[in-house]
Parts: sequence; structure tokens; C-alpha cells
Amino acid sequence: MSGSDPIFEPRAGSMQTHAINGALAIGIAQLIKLPFQIGSLIVLPRLLQPIDYGIYAMIDPIVAIAALILNFGISQALIQAPALQRNQVAGIFWITVIASCAAGALMLASSPLVASLYHEPRVALVAAVSSLFLIFTGFTNVHESLLNRKMKFAWVAMISAVGMALGFGVSLIAAYLGAGYWSLALGFAAQQVVSLVGCWLGVGWIPREKPSFAGLFNFYKFGGPVMLADLATVTSREADSMLIGRYVGAAALGNYDRGNKLAIVPIQRINTVLQQLLLPILSRLNEEGERYRYAYLRIIRQLMLYITPGVVAVGVTAPTLVPFVIGEQWAPAAPIFAWLTLAALHRPVSMTMDMLFISQARTRDYMIWSAFSTITSLISFVIGLRWGVVGVAAAFGISDLLLRMPALWWWVSRRGPIRMADLYLSAAPFAAGSTVAFAIVSGLQRIAFPGVFQQLAASAIAAYVVAWGTIALFKRGRSTMADSVRLVRSELPRLLRGKRAA
Repeated sequence: MSGSDPIFEPRAGSMQTHAINGALAIGIAQLIKLPFQIGSLIVLPRLLQPIDYGIYAMIDPIVAIAALILNFGISQALIQAPALQRNQVAGIFWITVIASCAAGALMLASSPLVASLYHEPRVALVAAVSSLFLIFTGFTNVHESLLNRKMKFAWVAMISAVGMALGFGVSLIAAYLGAGYWSLALGFAAQQVVSLVGCWLGVGWIPREKPSFAGLFNFYKFGGPVMLADLATVTSREADSMLIGRYVGAAALGNYDRGNKLAIVPIQRINTVLQQLLLPILSRLNEEGERYRYAYLRIIRQLMLYITPGVVAVGVTAPTLVPFVIGEQWAPAAPIFAWLTLAALHRPVSMTMDMLFISQARTRDYMIWSAFSTITSLISFVIGLRWGVVGVAAAFGISDLLLRMPALWWWVSRRGPIRMADLYLSAAPFAAGSTVAFAIVSGLQRIAFPGVFQQLAASAIAAYVVAWGTIALFKRGRSTMADSVRLVRSELPRLLRGKRAA
């Protein structure tokens, strides 16, 4: 890329090659991470109590919001920028580090106030220790962004897999030894250390150059609205935990946290992976409208094909699934989980729309949307709080599906290559498949199965068979299925040849 230091640019190759190689690396990493993710969702809750998760969940929103402010949208700005120079990036790095140290000191000083907010003295020390997380974040952010810009997706995937494995291992040992909520904090700290070391090694650049602050205004001008939009999004995502922790208590928050983690967090993780993989590609296709449109619609159809039937299955079977997976003591989390799957139905697609705003440099539109989403989410939380944690989940799930989803799809398609008709016509076969699958799987719950596992397995198989059968009745549905087959047939032999040659 003209004018850019080669150390910050990807190796030569087509966008499809980068995307396929990245998808393969990320897929392998996800397979490696799967047992550790399952362990985090299934094993740890059997060693910990709802109140342990509740205490840690009181700190989680504060750390997430502070880390986002520190990033200031610079991650997206570095990925989207046409060219980068070392002294410029060094300037951004040192600004980020200084800000993170200041934020860490502020959080340390305010930890007693956090405990007072929640009426929970144990939170104070957790907040104080968590101030270190912000400092780690400051030293990691820029290098993580550069890894994604360079499209070193295999390296990003490796960092993620190693971090997940080590973090789970640390949490598991600590929980077994009786560390309670500290086991969750220690596991997160281990992941941060892996991310810090891995990103620095992967980029291969140490900021030794004299930092230049000339021209950085454009980065922060781009990043500022992105940060505000992301801040609104994260606030809407975390405000429910803060309200429940403040007005209902740590044990109820623990149940809500598990229900939310089971329903929404897997979708968020998929979106994080997609952002790493696709944002650099979409940013480079921004001037080629038809290629951009084709690439994006192809992606979201594959997401809906494989994810929505599974969401239907787990939502319908929630009263049986949740106690079976994480233990009978977590049965109160089942209705929370079920209501939140309403939001999970469209989230695989809706969450990717952040990439449309950013790759098209529509930061103002992104900021306006995020403000709307935050306000309506907060209103739903406050309304639902009257009926406790289940009411919060129900109010959010219903309003997300019926209000925020159509509003977002309209707003994002007002400008740019993606039209509203593209989105609804793409989604129609999958919505029909999900509806029919919901009816069939709901009926299956009235049948007496020999055991819980058989019931859950039959429900999952039925959801996919019925949904895919319905989707195949639509031309776009058949096209999406054929596209999956073509991708496997065209890319798998190439990847296998590449591995043999290596």
C-alpha cells in the first residue's frame, strides 16, 4: 500500500485467500478452545456459587467500559487507515499506555466507591486488583490492532486459543482450591498476559522510534465517534448487570450472568472473530460496491444457516438444558437464558453491522445508532426490573427482536452498498426455517424420552433437519447451501495441497 511501512501491511495475496486461510486458522483455534469454553460454562459453575459469579460480574462492566474508553476507537482507525508510519504508530502507542496507567490509578483510588455503589464490601479489593487489567490493556491494544491489519489471523487465533486454555486452567485450579470469585479474576489475568506477549511477538515491532504526534488528529477524529458508539453499545450490554447488582443482589446477578453468558456471549465471540477476519477485508473493498455487497451477504447467509437452528433448539429446551449443563443449583438461570435467546436469533447478523458502519467510515451513523440502542435497552432494563432478573431478560429479549433489530437494519441500509431489501430477502428463508423448527421442537418436549441427553440430542437434530428442510424450499436458501458446498470443494483441496507442500 503506497506510503505505508511494510511492517504494518499484510503479505501479498487475494482477499479470498486471506479470508479462507484466516477462517481455517480461526476454525482450528475454535476447535482447540472448545473444551476449555465448555469447561468454563459447565465445570466452573459446579465449583463456584451464583454469588461468586455475581461479585465478579459487578466489576466486569466497569473494566469493560474503561478499557473501551482507553482504546478510543484507535483499533478500528489503525485497521482502516490507508497508510501507517512507525513514528505515527509509536505516538499512538505511548498515548494509549499513559492513558491506561492513569485509568488504572483512578480505578484503584475509586475501588471503595465501587463497593459502596453495590453495598458489597468484597467488591472493593476485586476492583483494586482489576486496575492492573487496564494497564495490561494499554500495552496490548495497538499491537493487537496491527496484527489484525496485517491479516495475521493464524497468530490471532493462536493467541486466543492459548489464552483461553491457560485462563481456564488457572481458574479451574483456583476454584478447586476454594478461591471463589478470585478464580475468575485470576483466569482473566492469565488471558491478558498471554494476549500481551503474543501480540508483541506476532507484530514483531517494538516502539523504539521517536514518537510523532503530527497527523494523529485524523486517527482520533475517526476513532472518537467509533469509541462513543462502542461505549454506548457496551453500556447497553452491561447496564443490566449493574442495575441487578445494585438493586437485586449478587446471587441474583450470578444467575443472570450465567444465563446471559450462555445465550449471548457465544454470539459475541463469533462476532469478535468475524471482526478480526472481515473488517480489514471489507475496509479494502469499500470502493468496490458490488464486491463488497456480495462478500457481506454471502457471510451473513452462512451465519444464519448454521447458527439460527441451534439457537431455536437451546431456547426451547432451556428448562432442561441449563440444569443438565451447569447443575441443578443454576435452574433459576433457565428462564433468563430462554428469554435472551430471542435476541440471540438475530444477533449473529445484527452484530456484524458494526463492521458496515466502520468499513464505510460512517462513524456518525454508528454513533447515532448506538445512542438509540443504548437508550432503548436501558428503558427495557428499568421496565423489566420490576419483575426481577427474569423480567429484565424478557424485556430486553422482546425489545431487541421487535424494536432494535428492524431499526438497525433500516438505519444501516440507508447508505452504502447494502440495501434493506438485501437484508430481509436474505433473512426470509432462515426466519421461516426457525419458525417451523420452533413449533416442531416445542412439540417434542411433550414426549417422554429415556433420558435428558436423548431429549436434548433429539431436539437439536430436529431443529436442524426441520430448519434446513424449510430453508431448502427457498431459492436463496438453496443458493446458500450450495455456496457452503462450493466453498468446501474449492478451498479444502487447496488447503490440503498447501499443507503437504509445507
